[in-house]
Amino acid sequence: MPVLGLVRLRRHLFARQAAFGSPLPAVRAYPLSGVPTEDLNWIAPEADQGSLYPVVPRYKGAPNAAFTLNHNALCYNDLPIGFSAFFGGGVTSSGAGTAKTRSWTPDAFGGDDFDPWSYEFGDDADGTGGKPNDWFQFVDGVLTGLTIDSPEQGAGVLTASLAWKFSNIFYAGSTDIAPATTIPSITDRPDIDPTPIFLKDCSVFIDSDESDIGSTQLTNAVHKFTLTMTQEVDEKRYADGTQSFAVEQYGHGPVSINLALQYAKTPDTVGVGSESDAWSSDTAVNRFVTISFESVRMAETPSTPYSWSFSLPARYFQREETAIGNNATVTLTAEAFYDSILDFPFSTEVVNTLIDADV
Repeated sequence: MPVLGLVRLRRHLFARQAAFGSPLPAVRAYPLSGVPTEDLNWIAPEADQGSLYPVVPRYKGAPNAAFTLNHNALCYNDLPIGFSAFFGGGVTSSGAGTAKTRSWTPDAFGGDDFDPWSYEFGDDADGTGGKPNDWFQFVDGVLTGLTIDSPEQGAGVLTASLAWKFSNIFYAGSTDIAPATTIPSITDRPDIDPTPIFLKDCSVFIDSDESDIGSTQLTNAVHKFTLTMTQEVDEKRYADGTQSFAVEQYGHGPVSINLALQYAKTPDTVGVGSESDAWSSDTAVNRFVTISFESVRMAETPSTPYSWSFSLPARYFQREETAIGNNATVTLTAEAFYDSILDFPFSTEVVNTLIDADV
């Protein structure tokens, strides 16, 4: 048998759960980098033990399974997992053909249910052909952070960072915390013909009124953007005799959505009447931003391209002096807010070919 544990044979497999505490076999592989945190939270008791060294054994607490996975070439079919795991809402697709449309417009008042996810991770030590099984299954996964970034130069492919929080860990090599079904549950690898999201396909619109959102395009001004979303999530565990560390529900906490735009110095971005003028105002100035992508590839022929757009009401709160190559730039960061006229703090729509069975 060859030496096991090849890094290039690691796989990241996911499925959206129907309920908390009920892991599902994976349905899709994602091209991610990074490794999970496998902390079973063995706690040393606070006690006088009559020794300079431990005598009383540690005991298990609720596992610590919070870690970040990275997507270094973000594709349209890989967007839904991020928005589902962050916003929840049980969104399903529409569209009778190959093009599938999904939209997320989160309830600013906490009315959306979380979408928990199951995650399987391992490598070629997978229990097949007489090999030991070193695979892990994580359950009840939600995102506490999602960052989508664009390259500084070249108008290339976007990247994403997904900060996961899971409630429980199962290990195929364990007697006491073995998963209920065989893992890995599928042999899938990531898509062999993905459609990447390129900055070259991006248009940026900034308006001063809700009724005009998505109307006024900035040209020759935006070099790049970074969308950063974070949220606090409370774990709810009750004395219900479940004999499991799995959560029975998560509770909503504060959510922050920030958009950083790196601007060239143009009349739209610096000087009186510009975006920098809005940042420097004595009172916060409302801006209404839409960023949209349209691929050259079709999700459905002949005329439905892969696409992604998001909109947010936002107010600038930070300016930085930045540079790209030999050119000085300005980076303005805005914070999304709940606008009662739009009735949302953030809204996004994805058109791709991902069927619901693969979510």
